[in-house]
Order: sequence, then C-alpha cells, then structure tokens
Amino acid sequence: MPTLQFVFSHISSPLTQIGVMGPLTRLGSLLSCTPSFATWWDRFCRGTSAWQVELTVTVFVQLVGFWLPATIYQLIDVCFPNCSRAHKHQPDPRRQPNGRQIAHCIRYAFFVTLGDIALQIGFGYLTDFRPVFIISPTLPTLKETMRQFAYGNIAREVLAYYVHRVLHHPQLYARHHKLHHSFTAPIAFTGLYTTPVEHFFADIIPIVLPLALIAHFWEPVHILSFNIFLISVLLVGTAEHSGYDFAQPPVSKAHDLHHEKFNVNYGSLHFMDWLHGTNVSERGSLDGREGNRRTWNFNENTLIRRLLHPWTIKHIPGWD
Repeated sequence: MPTLQFVFSHISSPLTQIGVMGPLTRLGSLLSCTPSFATWWDRFCRGTSAWQVELTVTVFVQLVGFWLPATIYQLIDVCFPNCSRAHKHQPDPRRQPNGRQIAHCIRYAFFVTLGDIALQIGFGYLTDFRPVFIISPTLPTLKETMRQFAYGNIAREVLAYYVHRVLHHPQLYARHHKLHHSFTAPIAFTGLYTTPVEHFFADIIPIVLPLALIAHFWEPVHILSFNIFLISVLLVGTAEHSGYDFAQPPVSKAHDLHHEKFNVNYGSLHFMDWLHGTNVSERGSLDGREGNRRTWNFNENTLIRRLLHPWTIKHIPGWD
C-alpha cells in the first residue's frame, strides 16, 4: 500500500512538467459536463494541438488500460486475501512474490511508463511534433475502427509471438528476457517488468508498427481507432499477468503456465501457439517440457502440419 501511494502521489509531477497534466485535467473536466462523447471530443480536439491530443489520449489510455486494472488486481490480493488464494492459478504462498518484490515491480513499472512517455515525446521532437495518427474532431466510423482493430490484433500477435520466441534464444534470454521471467507466479504489474530492449521490441513495436504502417501506406488511422486497439492489448496483457482465474481465464491461465514452465504459450491470442505447437492448456499436458527457460526448439513440421489441409497430412510419408 505505501508503494501504491508513492506511485499515484508522484505520477502527476512528471506529467505536469512535460505538459500532459493540463490536457488531462481539461479532459476530465470536459467528461463531467458534456452531453455526448462526440461533443466532448470535438471540443477537446479544437482546444488542444494535434500532437498534444495524441500524447494525452495515449497516456490516458495507459492509465486506464494498465494502471487501473493492475491496481485493482493487486488490491484484491491485499484486501481480500482469502478470495485471492481461492482464485490464483498458483495459490501456493511459496510461489507468490513477497511484499518487497511486489513493491519493486510496481516502482519499476512506474518508471517504464515514464520512459514510454519520454520516448513518445522524443519521437515527436524528431518528427517536428507531427502526429502519427489522424487527429480529427469527427469520430471514426465503426467499420474502419473494427477493421483496423482486427488487423492490429492479428498483426500484433504474429510480431509479438516471434519476438517472444527469439527472446528465449540462449544468446538473448539471460540478458534481455530473464528479468521478466523472474516472476514465476506473475502479478498484473509484471506486464511492464521488462528490460528496455524487450519492452521496445516485444511490446512497443508490435503494438505501434501495424497500424502505423496502415496509416502510412493504406488508409488514415484515427487516433481513437488506435487507442481502442491499444487499450484492448493493455487489458489483455494485464489480465494474462494477473494470475487470477477469473481474469479472462484462457488468457491468464495460458500465460501463467508460460511463466511457470517458460517454453509454452508464447502468444496472447494463441493462434500462433496453435500453429507452432506451443499451445498448452493444462499443467499435466506438458510432456516433459518443464523448466527449460532458454528453449529454441522451433518446429517447422508443426507449422506445416497446421497450415496443410488436415486430411492430406496422413498421405505424407512419416507424418502419421
């Protein structure tokens, strides 16, 4: 609890210094007095510069999509310990992190968030503060939002899966990914408990790059469309690290197994795990694969099996 107070009592100071706190305050005041979201959005865009809108909305989504649910998950552990033990995937207290480890993880996540904001500001400076996505007083259409949401999630899953597999290569694991796996029983805040290299290539690039490419080569992407996609990724990532069975059970259980066993369930949506044969849903179905943290057994045959028509596999010699 003192750590949570530290985080939220100090988060406003750096945001004020970089010019985000003012728009965030205006955003909150507009939300409380506008009759509709469309009216609020129109007023907000017309009263704030385009790049500042992009930065402010992205920071707001990080607070709502990561910090709010992660804090709620952690408060369940603090305020309702019996309920927490009943719904943890790994309820054994010996496997759960202690108070000092949790406090360290929260502080680390806080500074990673500040680093993300600094990175976005630095990128804005290098591009003359031109926004990556469209900033318009009009709302995006439902059709384009859903289309870009679907593409973003599929592309992000493919990119994140392969980056995650690469990070488990013996030459990269210890330096760039072992930190994240130091929590064998994860908590929600471990979603940001990563090295800078891992965070950039496994978290930022798979999220930003797909829709940024769409915006550059195909069609404009509204800032709200991007942030709807972003908040979905953050909510799923927070849930899958929460360790609770009621937080999107298939997602959280699969990733909890990844933290426990290390070389299964690399993805979030799991279709890439299915394609490569790394999907495991039960602790009893690991077939002796437990414990090898730096696995690089990339099985191309499994991928080919999944992509080929299932009835043709039996006619390939040796593929019984």
